[in-house]
Amino acid sequence: MRIVQRLRDVPDRNVLEALKIVRLENHKDKKVALYSLGMKQRLGIAMALVASPKLLVLDEPTNGLDPAGIGEIRELIRSLPQRYGMTVLLSSHLLSEIEQMATSVGIINNGKMLFQGSMEELQRKSQPTIRIRTRNNASAHEVLVRKGLFPILQKDCLVFEHLTDSQVAQANRDLTGAHIDVLRIEEHKRNLESIFLAITGKENSL
Repeated sequence: MRIVQRLRDVPDRNVLEALKIVRLENHKDKKVALYSLGMKQRLGIAMALVASPKLLVLDEPTNGLDPAGIGEIRELIRSLPQRYGMTVLLSSHLLSEIEQMATSVGIINNGKMLFQGSMEELQRKSQPTIRIRTRNNASAHEVLVRKGLFPILQKDCLVFEHLTDSQVAQANRDLTGAHIDVLRIEEHKRNLESIFLAITGKENSL
């Protein structure tokens, strides 16, 4: 930290403030060799914060951490924009972590920007599916096709795309009216990983 302080020509208070931000102020005299991996990751972020940057670039900040360490770094990163007015640019292949931290997202594949926008806009690109499980899915499929609905018949359920709430309710009434027990109705939303694979054209290559 002192080396970075001299390189950036900042006062002592910046060092103490950076250590406080990453919650290492009580470990400032401890040898780094004795730090846990999570503490080392936080120390790296503190070194980047010494000069109070407006833009903080982090590459795989949770790489190699255990679940507790990932949670610590995630909460720290999420707090920086609001508490200190800085923009955090985060690069990571851990898409589940990006989904929990980012407000804006860019998807790059083979050097090309395929998507840039808010997380909400990206998630809207994926319509959820409705899955209905009954005691007799084959018969349920026949009933719903006659009613003008065309689910995909899978091994253990019927899958619908672009089904409205009223259509779900009507499907349930149609099935119970045909004396077919409805065991479960579920909405399945695609996570960021599946959306990423769809946008990059790799969804069907796995």
